[in-house]
Amino acid sequence: MREEADLSGVVKMRPGLEQIRCPGCGCERSDPETVGRDPISLDEFQVVRCPDCGLSYVNPRPDAEHLANYYPSRYFGSRHPVFKKELMALRTHSLGRPAPGARLLDIGCGYGDFILACKERGWQVVGAEQDASPIMQQREALGLEVVTVDQIASLPDASFDAITLWHVFEHVTDPIAMLREFHRLLEPNGRLLIEVPNWGGWHGRLGGAAWHHLDVPRHLLHFDRKTLTNMLVAQGLVPEHWATFSLEYDTFGTAQTYLNWICRRPNHFYQWVIGRPTGGSRLDTLLTVALIVPAGIVAGVFSVVAAMFGQGGVLRVIARKRAQ
Repeated sequence: MREEADLSGVVKMRPGLEQIRCPGCGCERSDPETVGRDPISLDEFQVVRCPDCGLSYVNPRPDAEHLANYYPSRYFGSRHPVFKKELMALRTHSLGRPAPGARLLDIGCGYGDFILACKERGWQVVGAEQDASPIMQQREALGLEVVTVDQIASLPDASFDAITLWHVFEHVTDPIAMLREFHRLLEPNGRLLIEVPNWGGWHGRLGGAAWHHLDVPRHLLHFDRKTLTNMLVAQGLVPEHWATFSLEYDTFGTAQTYLNWICRRPNHFYQWVIGRPTGGSRLDTLLTVALIVPAGIVAGVFSVVAAMFGQGGVLRVIARKRAQ
């Protein structure tokens, strides 16, 4: 389980970092939780917890000028190289069949895999991504409408029946402003689907600083069910359905966490799978090859049991815009 030791002062202020108030409620106080290491840069970052609203977040964090430096081009890797079609089908199933003409906005649409699957299912789709993302050069060839994140504010009020964020919300610097914008964009009774890593579940509590999905500093926010619920409800978005199991993330992420306990380079196996330079040693590779299968078996059993108790590796919530 995560240690609750006094970690104050472990991560010193350095150029490019900023001290912040709680992004969830504005509280100036915080309690240290853990110190994680960026698996790409190897820089250390402290995760703290707000004593008022309970949100966990990176503090100090990279400022606006330096945050992009922690998203190198190789960060995007080659996503979903195996079972892509099946995994996207599971995602689209979460929303059910769309009504004729129903519109969906996917925030952080990546390479467009999910919105392409939604389009095939009958949704009218719009994606949103960073201006430098590869999808911006591919959108015309794919026949997709994709806007930049900065252009979201110019989209019309009440213009979408559903908005989705798949492992995006933990990256944002101002979650409250983003939820307000979603409330504006949703039709009356429109739905918002958010999936994030579950910091409050068994995976996060067991993994602590070695947890694969801690991924500091890119994951600026770390949620449990209570903090995410309170944040949604405060912005007029009422949770209707919860799930904590992800075939896409749970077993693999947990197996990688086990390997992080023994390998010197964090996320060595994951970096290799998605085609990034691993930076690991020969010993890391030998340990990974020897242990990945038994680690995967144990992780699979653990993930299923955890989800049975609502303690799986993700939080997936569908919230509905409260009727006025």
